[in-house]
Amino acid sequence: MKYWLCILLLCLTGCFNGSSEQDKIKKMEEQRIITDTTEITVRIPSKVSDKKLEITLPRCFFGTSLKHQIIDGKVEEIAVSIMYQLPTFSDFPNNEEAIYQCPDFSKPITTLGIFPLFPIVGKTKLEYGNYWLKQQYFRFSIKEQKNNLALYRAGIDRKLAIFANQSDSSQQDISIEFWPFDSNNKDDSYPHQTDIHSVLYEEFGLSYTIYSSRYLHGKNKPGNLNYFADALINIYKNNESLLDHPEIQLGFIQNNNRILDYIHQHSKVVTDQNH
Repeated sequence: MKYWLCILLLCLTGCFNGSSEQDKIKKMEEQRIITDTTEITVRIPSKVSDKKLEITLPRCFFGTSLKHQIIDGKVEEIAVSIMYQLPTFSDFPNNEEAIYQCPDFSKPITTLGIFPLFPIVGKTKLEYGNYWLKQQYFRFSIKEQKNNLALYRAGIDRKLAIFANQSDSSQQDISIEFWPFDSNNKDDSYPHQTDIHSVLYEEFGLSYTIYSSRYLHGKNKPGNLNYFADALINIYKNNESLLDHPEIQLGFIQNNNRILDYIHQHSKVVTDQNH
């Protein structure tokens, strides 16, 4: 009996050691990937044409999710998430160079989602000009109109939305969705996160979240920094209307233009004939 018990213990020990060894290898592989600056290309097919969006960035920006799919530095995905430091999309307040560096996973991370746009059900072509409103018109109802602007209620969760067409000031259609500040719940985190949806190369979309200084700095916010995301919250704290402050919407648009500029530097649209 003792003999078989020893054999069993040795087997179990070997299994545990093997599992532990596999975990170590996995962690080492993930650590290598999150610091790997070798460029790879992720290709996203359009839903309305034979075009594909190619995004080329250092491997570390894509994290570990693609590690088993990379073939010759290229992989095709239906959509992709790209990781950055938390302040990156909030007017680059801390360090503009951070957007070109591998994310530091010891600090808070945010993501930029890129994906193909879908036409309205029953149609085969995309409708441009307030794409986001036309695409999901059933989600939105007018809350307020003034100064040639409109503010919408979004869904049933008190969320609000305002839209901007492509224009001289805006590179692409943009949807700005947010929760208004609730004076009865000052600890609520939602007003400090604003969801942005934009159009990329006409047939693709990108989404990301902008954070207020509460998330970027906590209690250590430098006194001379004023973010457009903070301004959005402050107008509701003061019972004012966003439609009386077009400069706040412009702040989101200008920030979105900077992000589009960055993405354009690292991407292009191709067709199958190019390969």
